[in-house]
Amino acid sequence: MKKNFLVFGFVGLSLISILFFVVSQNSTNIQQKGILTLTFDDGLKSQYEIAFKEMQKEGIKGTLFLLADWQGLFEGRELMSFAEAKEMQKEGWEIGSHTLDHLSLTILSEEEMKEELEKSKAILENKGFEIKTIAFPFGSYNENVIKETKKHYLASRQMEDGFNSIENPNFYDLKSKWVMKKYSSDEVCSWIEKANEEGRWLILDFHNIGEEQTPWDFSEQKFKEVLECIKNEEIEVKTIKEVLEDEKRN
Repeated sequence: MKKNFLVFGFVGLSLISILFFVVSQNSTNIQQKGILTLTFDDGLKSQYEIAFKEMQKEGIKGTLFLLADWQGLFEGRELMSFAEAKEMQKEGWEIGSHTLDHLSLTILSEEEMKEELEKSKAILENKGFEIKTIAFPFGSYNENVIKETKKHYLASRQMEDGFNSIENPNFYDLKSKWVMKKYSSDEVCSWIEKANEEGRWLILDFHNIGEEQTPWDFSEQKFKEVLECIKNEEIEVKTIKEVLEDEKRN
C-alpha cells in the first residue's frame, strides 16, 4: 500500500510539473507578442486620402501629428484640412502636436521654444482635438525641451532609431523607425516581425504616402504591402495614447 502511494504521488507530482511547464510556456508566448504604432508627421493630404482610407479597410488606427499654425502647402505638399483630421479623430485616430511652425526646438530661444510647445497644443485643442503627445520636428530636443514638454504632454517621439520596451517604456524618449523611400516593404515587414518575436513596441513614422520624389516619401503600393504584412503577422496595433492608457491601468 505504501509503495502504491509513493508511485501515485510521483505520478501526481510529474503531472503537476508538466502542467506548470505548459502554462509557463503559454504565458511566455503571450508576453512575447509585440505592439505596433503607425505615426504620420505634418498632416499631409496623402495621409488622409491614402493612409487613412487604406487603414480603415483593415480596421487599423494611427497617430497623426499636426502642424498647428500651417495650412495650404508644406514643403511643396498639400496639407489636409482640420476638418479631415477631425474625421480621423472621430474614427479613433490619435491627434498629436508637431508644433506651430516645424522649427528645430533646440535652436530657438527659451521663450520661442515654450511657445511652440504650449501654443500649438492650445490651438489644436481649441479646434476640438484631444492632444496628449508631440513629435519633435527633425527629432531635435535637449534637456530643456523635455523639461518643458513634461508640463504639457504625456509623451514625446524623437528621431532616435530603435524599438521600445513594452514594460515601463520611457514615454519622453520614444524611439521609432523612419519609413522612407530607400526601404522596401519587405524591410519594413522585417522590423514588424522582429518586434513581434521579441515582444517590443515598434513605432513606425511615415511622411508622404504616394509618388516617391523625396527621401521621405513611401509609395502607395509599398504602404499597402506593409498593411498586408501587419495583418499576416497578427501584431497588435495601438496608438501612442492607447499604450499610455495601458500603462496607467497597469
